[in-house]
Amino acid sequence: MPLSILNKLKSSNIVKEIVSINFDGVGDNYRLKIRARLKNNWSIDVFEHKTPDIRRYSFHVFENDKMIVRWDNAPHFSDMKTFPYHKHYKSKVLESREMTIETVLDELSNMLT
Repeated sequence: MPLSILNKLKSSNIVKEIVSINFDGVGDNYRLKIRARLKNNWSIDVFEHKTPDIRRYSFHVFENDKMIVRWDNAPHFSDMKTFPYHKHYKSKVLESREMTIETVLDELSNMLT
């Protein structure tokens, strides 16, 4: 899975460059953090922590110090219908679905057009 995330970023038409990769893992247990720069000069931090029992993720898109959008599944906002999946956009926390690098890149592509 970590290699497929990296490959999706590398082959995306909205990604300009991979800035850094940090990986630690064995088998089905890993932590992955990738920073990439998009063609419009936004950046994205991709974080995934995976074990056989859980998958925690965060896809944080920003420009300089300003957050544009972040999808994550941190177990807070338990009153949300889509708990634990949610999206931070502007100053709001919105319902979301479970996100993958593919769905994030699709959403970002739509935002950029």
